[in-house]
Amino acid sequence: MGLRKIEDEIDLREAMRKKAAELRMKEIQAKASTDKLTKERLAELARKHGVILALTPELRDEVKKLQQIYNIPASKIITEQITEHDVMKKFSKVDINKLGMLAYQRVLMNKEETGGIVPISEVFELVNTGILKGNMDIKDLLKSMKTLKKSGVIEDVKLLESGVTMIHFFPIQFTSDQTKVIELAKEKGYIILEDVCISLDWSQDRALRALKSLENSGVAKFRESVLTGKRWFFPSI
Repeated sequence: MGLRKIEDEIDLREAMRKKAAELRMKEIQAKASTDKLTKERLAELARKHGVILALTPELRDEVKKLQQIYNIPASKIITEQITEHDVMKKFSKVDINKLGMLAYQRVLMNKEETGGIVPISEVFELVNTGILKGNMDIKDLLKSMKTLKKSGVIEDVKLLESGVTMIHFFPIQFTSDQTKVIELAKEKGYIILEDVCISLDWSQDRALRALKSLENSGVAKFRESVLTGKRWFFPSI
């Protein structure tokens, strides 16, 4: 195969990857559309994620009811749907607060895949789209995440020993991934990475995120030996 043909194939794959990313973002945005906000969808978000999307005046009474039922603080009630254009200010400057909320809303709508605990590099991929591409960098995003943490919108921003910054968008009781791992570990009192991947049909990255989160919060204890390999123990279950 000639060099030119190889380069053409690489270009084609890159174009296909970008197109797939664009289609995925359109799907996420469609999920967040106010047209799809029914009472059932509002209740599901409140129950599963501890968040209320109060984007339509028609559902104002339902929002108040859900807030009382699930004891959801005002900081977790989203009253405005943020778009890329909302984030961009004059002279190509980024509104840090709105950038954070854009990321939060996109992670919320993509939570079934991410689990709600996401490396900042992946959050960047979610928001570095459209008119924001080339006009923001990861430092802007990190600043916006710290702002959300300070205001109580997200749970935590953690720098791991590996140097990776993990964004915890939801408290552990609203992160279903950790709950699923704990359920799996109940039988033996411990679990290995392969068990999580096979039983839940997850990638290694997603499984490790959940296990590391449980480890960092003190719920799980990590042990490694030559005989047994890597295991996560759950003393409290």
